[in-house]
Amino acid sequence: MELQGHNLSAVALSPYEWSVEFSKGQPKAYRPQNAPWVTKGPQEESGSETAQRRSPTTVDELIQRFLTVLGDSRMPHKPSRYQSLELEAFCKPGSLDVLEQGTEDCVNYALALLDDRSRQGYQALPPTVAGQQRRSRGPLNSFQLLQELRKKRYECEGEPNAARRLLYITNPDTWAILALTLTASRDQAFFLADFFYKYLGNKTALGIRVPPIGLPLFCLEFHFQFYVWQEGGPLKRDRRTKRNNKPVRRSFELQHLGLDEPLKAYVHEAQISCLVTGVDHESWCAYLFVDTYYQGDSSCEDVEYYHSQRDGDMQTDPLTAGTLDANLPIWTPREYFLTIYECRLKQVKHAVHNLVSRLLLKLEPYLHDRQSLSSLPDNDYMMSFDRKKQLQQMLDEASRLLRQTIHSICRIIDTWDRFSSRDAAYLSDIVRHRGASDESIPPFRLVAIIGDHINDLRELRLRAEEQQDLCVGLARELEMQIVMEDNQITTQQHQTGELVKVLTGIVFSSTHDDDRSV
Repeated sequence: MELQGHNLSAVALSPYEWSVEFSKGQPKAYRPQNAPWVTKGPQEESGSETAQRRSPTTVDELIQRFLTVLGDSRMPHKPSRYQSLELEAFCKPGSLDVLEQGTEDCVNYALALLDDRSRQGYQALPPTVAGQQRRSRGPLNSFQLLQELRKKRYECEGEPNAARRLLYITNPDTWAILALTLTASRDQAFFLADFFYKYLGNKTALGIRVPPIGLPLFCLEFHFQFYVWQEGGPLKRDRRTKRNNKPVRRSFELQHLGLDEPLKAYVHEAQISCLVTGVDHESWCAYLFVDTYYQGDSSCEDVEYYHSQRDGDMQTDPLTAGTLDANLPIWTPREYFLTIYECRLKQVKHAVHNLVSRLLLKLEPYLHDRQSLSSLPDNDYMMSFDRKKQLQQMLDEASRLLRQTIHSICRIIDTWDRFSSRDAAYLSDIVRHRGASDESIPPFRLVAIIGDHINDLRELRLRAEEQQDLCVGLARELEMQIVMEDNQITTQQHQTGELVKVLTGIVFSSTHDDDRSV
């Protein structure tokens, strides 16, 4: 049954129903979370607690072993084949030895924040609102992240259980991805493989998955691909590279919009990706990858910045862009996922709105209330040929940017619409609940707010489409005039050439007659 508006309670539960096992708990599945898939592998499936494979020694071997978690080796068109393309292109420049030693600069800049805690009491301590948190190591580089992730999530000596794990990574690079693939358990690796593929491939997606067979697991994820407008300063490029040393994300300078006034403006491609996965409401992990490269050193989403925002017992939650207090945690995965989705959707909406508004502001002198070139500042009779070419280039550049932005907006809207008609059924029970919460916005209100954001994006898309149509129409009109003028110039040049030939012939004939008369 499809949603009407954003009333998730109208969705039929079957077959997309949240498993009762997730709320009851699956404590037998906790200890296997300690074992990395790439070293445990198939032995875990056979029930052996002690069997262990040797660690992979090369990046190629690591990726191949990591992707065996998909169990698709006998499939003719297996997912691991195309997923490996992105991973290999991104990770092959890396070296496991460099990561393990942790001495080179490439693995020594901070990019991650880790929050491990448990709702249950620890060492006879009573449960608290904030739960029992493992000692924070502050901003982590890739080498430090590897060491932290290698610690057991359960029954780690001297540490509370890391039952609920939050991992925030800015501009994930080769080394961060390698650290995750080296340490992820089977249940995490099963979903991380596709998560990496979508993040690296600039995808937009939203969904909830519960595998139909095997141990009950859940996966909630979203991906936003969008564009950011930036003015002034030098062009900030993504330092991460993949195929042919090309940046992972594109950045480009707008060359033609500064037609009548100087303009130094850039457009950056960006990605925000989130994965929440686990075995029940007590044992789960949330990952957030966010691109901040275009913000420079003063980014308000930098791990150093978030770490500096601690104020007494107040600790900002970076996954929610600092809108929540990490010491007033949301303990249940679906509610937390909705919270992250809402705040990150709002962030993307504002970024896209800023881009469209800035672009239209630059175009306003040329497009406002105009349907043809006759009302441009220089009318079509007075405008020079070069001026028309410049205007055409400006309109073409604006049209391309609007088209890219419209596609980005459409993908976000389409994924929400599909989610609302199917996967949202997994949320029906929590959305129906109208109980108040002191710590966070109730799910039914979050869904209404998300619906408002989506409607804002629909309106922005219509506005961008109207302006793109106007750009295309005026550019086409200019092109026709340029072609006509070019033809006229060609005709005039041809006529002038013919006239020169005639005059040359007359002069030659006259000169020849004069010579004969002499």
